[in-house]
Amino acid sequence: MNKTLVFTLILLGVAWSTSAQPATIAAQGYARETPPGPPMSAAFVSLHNTGRSEQVLTGIELPGLEGASADLHSTISEGGVNRMRPLQKVVIAAGAHLEMVPGGLHLMINGLRLQAGDQLPLRLLFSDGSSVDILLPIVGLSDDSENHHHHQHG
Repeated sequence: MNKTLVFTLILLGVAWSTSAQPATIAAQGYARETPPGPPMSAAFVSLHNTGRSEQVLTGIELPGLEGASADLHSTISEGGVNRMRPLQKVVIAAGAHLEMVPGGLHLMINGLRLQAGDQLPLRLLFSDGSSVDILLPIVGLSDDSENHHHHQHG
């Protein structure tokens, strides 16, 4: 057999086996519509690490949404006042669930007006170079968040 053909078949096999591996992060969630004022909102995502090793969420992209950004934030209470703090990363242990909730860990969405009924595309970036794309439904400000975090996206 021709060496070039053998090499090509090996490369195709490697590419197939890499892409055929199941994702180790399952994600779902929702985003809130933008309130009046500056174009800022929040998104809340539930992540489940189905793998055997920890995953480290290091960034978020908004595919196709030029000029907009998303950042990891936590909310902490200092002297009775809640303050948001940016985070560089979030570790999700093997087999663990991570729940982003109002008043806690969340994603800040900047530079974009979100409308209830639309969807927000997110790309979650992990330290191992992997990523997970999800579409989040955008809910109204008065909607009960408990009714929205059970939607499955992927």
